[in-house]
Amino acid sequence: MSTGDTFLDEKIDPTTSTTTTIQPQPESHTQQSKGKQRSQSQSQSRPRHEVDPFPIHLHLSRSHSHYPHHHQHHGGEEHLHRPPTRNDGLDNFPPPLPGFGHSEELERRLTRDPDLERQMGVNDDAIGPPPEGGREAWLCVASAFFVLFCVFGFVTVFGQLKVYYLANQLKEYSQSDVAWIASLQTFITFGGSIVAGRFFDSHGARSLIMVGTSLSVAAIIAMAFCKEYYQFLLAHTLFGISASMLYSPSTAVVGHWFMRKRSTAVGIVVCGSGLSGVIYPIALKRLFDELNFRDAMLIIAGMNAILMFPAWFFLKARLPPRSPPPLKSLKGPWLESKYTCLVLGSCLVMMNWLSPYFDAPTLISSNNITGPIADYSIAILQVGSFFGRATSGILADTFGIWTVFVSSILGSSISILAFWVASPIPAGAVVVGLVGYGFASGAWVTLVAASTGAISPTREFGMRLGMLWTVTSIPSLIGPVICGVLISSSGGTFKSAGLFVGFTQFAGAFITIAPRLLEIIRDFKQKRKGVKGKDNEKNGQPGL
Repeated sequence: MSTGDTFLDEKIDPTTSTTTTIQPQPESHTQQSKGKQRSQSQSQSRPRHEVDPFPIHLHLSRSHSHYPHHHQHHGGEEHLHRPPTRNDGLDNFPPPLPGFGHSEELERRLTRDPDLERQMGVNDDAIGPPPEGGREAWLCVASAFFVLFCVFGFVTVFGQLKVYYLANQLKEYSQSDVAWIASLQTFITFGGSIVAGRFFDSHGARSLIMVGTSLSVAAIIAMAFCKEYYQFLLAHTLFGISASMLYSPSTAVVGHWFMRKRSTAVGIVVCGSGLSGVIYPIALKRLFDELNFRDAMLIIAGMNAILMFPAWFFLKARLPPRSPPPLKSLKGPWLESKYTCLVLGSCLVMMNWLSPYFDAPTLISSNNITGPIADYSIAILQVGSFFGRATSGILADTFGIWTVFVSSILGSSISILAFWVASPIPAGAVVVGLVGYGFASGAWVTLVAASTGAISPTREFGMRLGMLWTVTSIPSLIGPVICGVLISSSGGTFKSAGLFVGFTQFAGAFITIAPRLLEIIRDFKQKRKGVKGKDNEKNGQPGL
């Protein structure tokens, strides 16, 4: 080992459960240092405790091959290589993750999740790591659940409203005209996420929640009194503004309270929109059958107000407010291939993610199906979405976030191409297609936040998630409209639209996983080159 190499050692004081950091010494002065340390230890009543900005629990580079055994302290204690100093503002890591008491287990976790260190890069030493539970954490999760229950249940139920609009107030307009209402609402919902995410990172969630929930209820009340096309357009635009203020905080705030259970917690939160997607279509169908449009919408507005009110008190951020980061920090994530490809792939998926939800009645009519399946086609699709949201977090914690995330995109594409393109098909196949797409698409939207968090520093989580939803909102503005045109040109069937949806989502899966595929190819070439070099050495030829 060269004299310039340095190492860190660390001891745990069993009486105080604190960490003593022994600063490194050059190898040439080892003997002098030992005598000096011995005299200092005799003159001091207790060791000096220091906080190292790089806890060894998060850096497990073994140095056995570099550090001689006769220099190991206290009979073979492990020595860990000090990582290079970082210059991205994430130098101070919080205490070690709870539940990982042994370095071998931590090393296994870090190997499996290489971006874990960046997630834990929070500079708030007094706050520490996420608590992984507790009363405040679970009340926050429950509040976020009901916020998304009300907001995104109403967004995804537009297919039911579209049928009613075309049959009543907007019967003189085409499918593509009415689709513009849904597209604009979706665009604003996700397009404003970057502003909401930046505000959330700097000021917390409470003010966003209070204003957003109030606007959401006001927008539904306004819809109850709409009669003209422009009135519906303005009312749904207002609802989109409120939803953009609520979505990013409701999903990103979970990252403040959970780390190891983040995927499960986010899955519970996003299940709110999946469950409401089952309840809202059934409720609207019954209300429209028994009441007029105004009274039905006022009942929905009152129900939403009651369910979202607890979020005013319980949906809050754990980290303290701080000055917003400079605008130039927005370009940093785009220099990372993983994040850039995640956003580009999500753009193609998001372009038509909601199109099947809006056009599920078209699939039913093109297959000449009547009865309960026709009446509750959107509810059937949302049943699959609910189970996809509910199980995706658990599956991600078991098999890996990115494995399940990419699989959900492929599942969405396959279900569309297999069951939504051909017609006519039996009623059973239609139900399988509805449930299959609902399950896969629900899993995808649930894991977007967790996948973003897996490659993001915690302090940038809200900003990065907001940027992702903002960029993906642009293609979502045109996807449903294009599908409406394709449906009209195909004689009211979903065949052409299904091909468009299926292949764009397949391309989105490929772009999302592209950085990982390149890593696999690079590793394969390196291994092949190494094997070839060994074979040449065996044959007496110099290695390449």
